[in-house]
Amino acid sequence: MLKEIGAQAAAGVRRYDDHDAFAAALLGGDVEYLPMPGQPFEATLRVLRVGDVVVQHAADSAHVTRAALQPGLSALVVPLSSDGRMPVSNGSAIGARNAILVPGGMEFIVTCPDPQVWGSLAVPSAMAEELADLESRRRPAAMPGVLNMTPEIFGEVSAAFAAAGRLAQEAPEVLAMPGCAEGLAASLKELVATALAPGLGREPRGRALREATRVVRAADECLRHNLGRPIYRDELCAAIGVSRRKLHDAFVAVVGMTPPSYLKLRRLVLARRALRAGHGGERLVKSVALTHGFWHLGYFAKDYRALFGELPSQTVSYADRA
Repeated sequence: MLKEIGAQAAAGVRRYDDHDAFAAALLGGDVEYLPMPGQPFEATLRVLRVGDVVVQHAADSAHVTRAALQPGLSALVVPLSSDGRMPVSNGSAIGARNAILVPGGMEFIVTCPDPQVWGSLAVPSAMAEELADLESRRRPAAMPGVLNMTPEIFGEVSAAFAAAGRLAQEAPEVLAMPGCAEGLAASLKELVATALAPGLGREPRGRALREATRVVRAADECLRHNLGRPIYRDELCAAIGVSRRKLHDAFVAVVGMTPPSYLKLRRLVLARRALRAGHGGERLVKSVALTHGFWHLGYFAKDYRALFGELPSQTVSYADRA
């Protein structure tokens, strides 16, 4: 089903009328689908793999699912829409704007009494565990967590799944562009961080504040040495030798925003420079957006206009006339 695209990506789309075939096609674990009596089973699965991140976007009929997630992976599973009643996971009702954080190796059962659309984003467990530790609410590692996302975050997550599905179906070849797969993988990891973000937390004092300032200065120095390309949080952590938690706390204390938020602003600035330097209209806008980690052109345009007071296409138009 998956077509390899370069060394870093793969994509595929397929429709199913057999629940066993659909379950076998799902990536990341052992899955069993039981269709509801009297309802013919239909499903469409769109899969996108970029680096060590796997995105699955599916629409399927009413069913009961038993799944055991593969050790070494953790997944954020998001019910995106339903034709009727919302699903139940391990006995817990899943409401609108909820998501399920599933640790690697854990079994879970989901009942979907009506057709639904859902998305899942699987990342290495070590990363998910560290991100989960950023939350103000701690949970046992062996149990799934139900996340209640804000409308804004749910909108971003939903848009990313929709964009990933369209990319897998309509234009997977763009993932072969230099830096595109790596950038999109990093932006997806930051999307998980956004969904799990705890807010601003407590303000450090004394030695802790001095250390936070040192970390931010080291991060700024790294960014200054890479002015021409996007940098993502994990690369920044590796470059200055700190954990995600330490980087998060330092940026919140000193800059007043999380690292993904700060780095997103930086990527928007780099995208503007690329748009000003190039020619090619809408094709250039799409290329620049993807290579700078922006999945959804609508959200990219919205964030771009909020920051610069004009649409990306307007920037290109001004550059073409210059």
